[in-house]
Amino acid sequence: MTYCAEFCLEMPDSFPVTELTAFMAEARRVLIPGGNTSAAWKEFGGASNLIGWRYRASFDAWHEHRASVEAHGGGRNHEDVYVQERSLFLMFSSGVSCIESTAYAMAAAASDPSVCGIAFTDKEQRACSPARLHSWLTPHPKAADLVAALQNLQAAPEWNLWVDLRNRMTHRSNLPRRHFASVGAPAPRVNPLNYAPTSSTPEVDADLTDWDALHAWLAQQLQKLLVAGTALLRGA
Repeated sequence: MTYCAEFCLEMPDSFPVTELTAFMAEARRVLIPGGNTSAAWKEFGGASNLIGWRYRASFDAWHEHRASVEAHGGGRNHEDVYVQERSLFLMFSSGVSCIESTAYAMAAAASDPSVCGIAFTDKEQRACSPARLHSWLTPHPKAADLVAALQNLQAAPEWNLWVDLRNRMTHRSNLPRRHFASVGAPAPRVNPLNYAPTSSTPEVDADLTDWDALHAWLAQQLQKLLVAGTALLRGA
């Protein structure tokens, strides 16, 4: 773990502390001129705090899930299954929230007249997402690096998986576990993350290390967004 002074929290080593710190320093320079908070800072402050909180929540939930699966497989009883399903939901909901709160913070920062001056009224705040931020910033050449980072995020199959699984578990159903058995022969080898497809999610047939990689991908995307956001603010 690495201490992050911005959040006064120990953060996973994968979290881009250096990039987050630089991003926040530029945001304060632009959005708190002369020590006076701007209108943009009022929305930026809360959203930027979530970047770290949600990343760590997702990381912690995944390692809780991983430990339970390693110790108990698919679960010895309903309590084990509940813990695993809870941690899986928290992993994906918090991971998506980390990126969405980053986009919200950047939209708030970009609304400052010295940055891009994009509209960020109640209407835009309710509709903000990485995809909408991409469309709002596309007309602004100075935001080209951030636009490219947002476009790459949206095109990535990993991001679609994060969002699809989050949406499924938020208001539709838990992921349907597959159960395997055999008669008169050794049980087949089954990956520990094995879920049937649903009407809105693909089949999941993965090893634990596959989702370690999924978290590493999330950290890399966050780092790229923060670097691009910092460049945009430095140009203000």
